[in-house]
Amino acid sequence: MDRQSLWRHLRQWENLAADADGPFRLRFGTLFVADADAAREILVDSADNYVPQSGFFRIGPEPLPQALRTAASRELLRALAHHDLKSSFDIDSAIHELSDSRGRLRHQRWGVGLVRRYFAPVIAHQRHAELNSLVDAYVESSVIADDIVGRIARRSHRSVSRIRAGFTEELRRLPAREPESDIRDLVDVVLSLRGELSPADRAQLLQRLILSTVGFTGVTLEWVVLLGIQHGYNTSAVRPDQVRSLVRETLRLYPTAWRLAREAATDHEIGGAPVGKGDHVLIGTHAIHRSGAVWDKPLDFHPSRWEKLTDDQRRAYLPFGKGEEMCPANGFALKALEHLGYLILRGYRGNVRVRKWKPHARTLLAPPAGWTRL
Repeated sequence: MDRQSLWRHLRQWENLAADADGPFRLRFGTLFVADADAAREILVDSADNYVPQSGFFRIGPEPLPQALRTAASRELLRALAHHDLKSSFDIDSAIHELSDSRGRLRHQRWGVGLVRRYFAPVIAHQRHAELNSLVDAYVESSVIADDIVGRIARRSHRSVSRIRAGFTEELRRLPAREPESDIRDLVDVVLSLRGELSPADRAQLLQRLILSTVGFTGVTLEWVVLLGIQHGYNTSAVRPDQVRSLVRETLRLYPTAWRLAREAATDHEIGGAPVGKGDHVLIGTHAIHRSGAVWDKPLDFHPSRWEKLTDDQRRAYLPFGKGEEMCPANGFALKALEHLGYLILRGYRGNVRVRKWKPHARTLLAPPAGWTRL
């Protein structure tokens, strides 16, 4: 894999799905699912047919035990609820710091930089400079370089292991959290987990939580501002309820998590297609969000559709997944996107330039290369 976007492959799979009668196999054997009912069956109704997993609470490919995942989700929400981010964030300073000399914000990185600043109190609340420097290095060299832009895999990338080692050493120096103590940040979250977790394990969990907090939300914020400018929301008269619908429509058309992966734990069937134990299943979130069987004029940008959704549309909306593996902080992510989107679109005038109107698909679905000037 190299820096090239996976967008071309994604569109090929979706075109095949449009002609297929139910789930079908990709050339490398993975079952591709682009039907909302089949997706819900995998994620919720028949979730026991799949290997338990978590995008955030895992060590390597192995998820933490269910009890630890539940505890981690609870403590994550405690950390987020501890801070009044709306009143403490200076949007003007953040935009000034992230803009170049010509006032431009570069796509595929500015949103992550802004959200890193927004969630700074939650990530490493009043921690020393060395730990926060590691967070910044991880965001730049891994979240942006790997998960958003993409890096040539053959090129050695020594900073990743160095940053992991740095996190490990910093966590080793900190005392474990007491069960009833305040949970103020992500560092507290990983230190509070009981069980046989080494400092290296906790460092990996911290990195995954930073990715989920900063990466997914930051990329979506770029989409929200880009589409908001293009569709006339960039005005001092914009209302919070309009931005709320804008955020939801943005996540429908350009879901940051453009696919969800699962591994079968048993032999069974999905939508008439046989699934064997060990088979991999890819749920095409992007395809489901654009299905003409569920959405009216699915390729059109219509935030007003969120004024009244049908039951089928609610079931087919999967920007944060569904079921037990759903992102535990999705409510906080939506509130952050609504707040930041409203501040930017109401307070700044802007214009957008892109090279080619093709999203950039890697781990995350990012806007096309270009810039937004505010």
